[in-house]
Amino acid sequence: MAEPTTADLAKLIQTLSASISDLQGQVVALQQERPAAAFFSGSRGSGHDNQHGDRPPHFQKLYFPKFDGKSDPLAFLNHCESYFHQQRIAAEEQVWMASYNLEANAQMWFIQVQQDKDTPSGHSFSELLNLRFGPTIRSNPLGELMACKRTGSVAEYKDRFEALFPRVGTLLEAQRVQAFMAGLLPPLSLDIELHNPQSLVVAMCIAQKLELRE
Repeated sequence: MAEPTTADLAKLIQTLSASISDLQGQVVALQQERPAAAFFSGSRGSGHDNQHGDRPPHFQKLYFPKFDGKSDPLAFLNHCESYFHQQRIAAEEQVWMASYNLEANAQMWFIQVQQDKDTPSGHSFSELLNLRFGPTIRSNPLGELMACKRTGSVAEYKDRFEALFPRVGTLLEAQRVQAFMAGLLPPLSLDIELHNPQSLVVAMCIAQKLELRE
């Protein structure tokens, strides 16, 4: 296979830059439209009620998630929040409903929690569930994220990064991008810096495209 010429490389870079600009525009538009989410409706405040006004509940057939303690509880808690929001479940019923759908080790754990502390509040339930079944290292989530480095493919690194990222807390978009690029390591991280991505989604997309080019 013939080596690419300078003209070929210039055309490839031009195409990639146009694609990146388009992605950045789409991400900005989506971020402006997407509201922030919080666990359990009790944490949403009065804005939740004002949004629906006097409109009657619209019930849909949704299946409540199950949790057996063998995976990261963040996904289960997020599914709970979505279900409670969609089905208009009252705050005082949410912990009962979530605990009813615990299985295996998670169910036995909750029985012990009730015996020791009675039925916890929604916030306490999520905190206790994360402490019991979350990642082993939780004392410094930001440091753990920054210590995450690419050792294989970009896709593998992205999966590890996204698994750690939700536990860090609120970060500026620029900080998210910097943390992701730092873990990619040179020379790939330097190549992405030249494109100056404005969002984490765009930075991840550029990294995967550059990996394919290489």
